[in-house]
Amino acid sequence: MNKDDALLVLEKLAEPAVLTLPSDASIGHHSQDHTYVYIVQSGLALRCKYTEQGERQVCRVYRPGDPIGLEMLAVTDPSLVIETIAPSVIKRIPIQRIRLAQQNDARTQSAVTSLLASEVMDGQQLKISFGTGSAMRRICRFLLWSAHNDLVSLPNREKLGNIVATTTETASRMIANLRREGAIIRNPRMPSTMRIDRDKLCKVAGDPQQQSAA
Repeated sequence: MNKDDALLVLEKLAEPAVLTLPSDASIGHHSQDHTYVYIVQSGLALRCKYTEQGERQVCRVYRPGDPIGLEMLAVTDPSLVIETIAPSVIKRIPIQRIRLAQQNDARTQSAVTSLLASEVMDGQQLKISFGTGSAMRRICRFLLWSAHNDLVSLPNREKLGNIVATTTETASRMIANLRREGAIIRNPRMPSTMRIDRDKLCKVAGDPQQQSAA
């Protein structure tokens, strides 16, 4: 079962009401992180852990169509926090509902297995894309990966630095350079988004990468 078909199976179990959240919002309370699996319908989100010193350690970044927290079917780690990067719409699926469906429906079990396999592969690819090469290359890869119809909502500089493992100052400087070079351009119709020049970003991003549009 491919990822799209598996998501359709899982989405049938989602609650009818969705979460509509602004940028930099936390999803749920920490003690409830193990209660739901989430699916990003639109926007961007990340999963992270905070150290005792308040440092944010990013585990994974998610774009539309990505499920968040499927591993909670087997393990729980309430220290992990889900936060939005851009204004987002999130679907919630109660974990108990998924477990019950797994017991009674082989198609649901197949969907969960398929999505868990996709999560492993996607996570590996993102570690390569966002964790190798210069800071500029990593930022360009993130912009290409997260863009939808060549529009991207930039995370705040601190979160962008956390995602691509660089300092806030470096992230800010790299974004300023890309704006100067015309690789990203402010969108007058949607001030919270930037329009990307895909060709210019691809020239800098290099390989390996996963640069298909979201």
